[in-house]
Amino acid sequence: MSKTFMKTTSIRSGIIFFSILPIFLLSHLTTIAQSKADQIINSKRVNNLIKIDGKLNDWADSLHNYNENTRFSYDLKNDTGMIYLAIKSQDKQNLNRIVARGISFSFNKEGKKKQEETLIYPIFDKSRTDKKPVRSIDGPEQKTRLQDELLTKITKLYVSGFTNIKDGAVSLNNTYGISAAAGFDQDNHLIIEIAIPFNQLLITDPLSPLACFIEINGIKQPRAVYDPNRNLRNSRYGNQNRDYGLDRRPTIDKQTIATGFWFKFALSARPKA
Repeated sequence: MSKTFMKTTSIRSGIIFFSILPIFLLSHLTTIAQSKADQIINSKRVNNLIKIDGKLNDWADSLHNYNENTRFSYDLKNDTGMIYLAIKSQDKQNLNRIVARGISFSFNKEGKKKQEETLIYPIFDKSRTDKKPVRSIDGPEQKTRLQDELLTKITKLYVSGFTNIKDGAVSLNNTYGISAAAGFDQDNHLIIEIAIPFNQLLITDPLSPLACFIEINGIKQPRAVYDPNRNLRNSRYGNQNRDYGLDRRPTIDKQTIATGFWFKFALSARPKA
């Protein structure tokens, strides 16, 4: 066999290999993306009453699911009448964005990635201000006061797409059975709890997983990188040094991140007839 023939064969093999490689990689990445997109969270049936109070006491202080882009830990449960959702926001940069526009929680009872019933919470009443604002966050007591002040500004939630509820703002003390509460844990992470009745979602097939979407409202923006050498400056949503738990001002990375994510939720109990 001549050297020329062997060289030609080797070149052809290399061309074929590098032609197939992108197809293989694309197929592999698509499979991974599909497996993540189709991930189903199996609900654990609620055996005890969940109190919607912005605390994780009824969740064994642990949320089993995590989204990298939003840095949300989250979990869902249900009984025969309600769906319960808990979120812990572990990215302090997100707090200003949440204060500005809230978080959207959307459901699709047909399992499609299409937002139907949507609830936005928390909604902060920015017209309510503290008469004696704290000018320093030198100690935990001042930080706690700032957090409490922020929580007192949450007076309502917003709904859209519900058949039996008019689109718009809804009081937290409503007659629709929807409950929501927010709080801060000992690590200054924002905690959110929500309860929604089955009858408001008009679920007809309890065996079909719900498609759920959680999103921090607002325009996509770069992720922050925390720099301990920079002081917190004036914020659009608070006075100087009002960080509600953010110790230093973040600098901006060039990477733009997604602000929402889909998943599916399989009920553990049939809704009441």
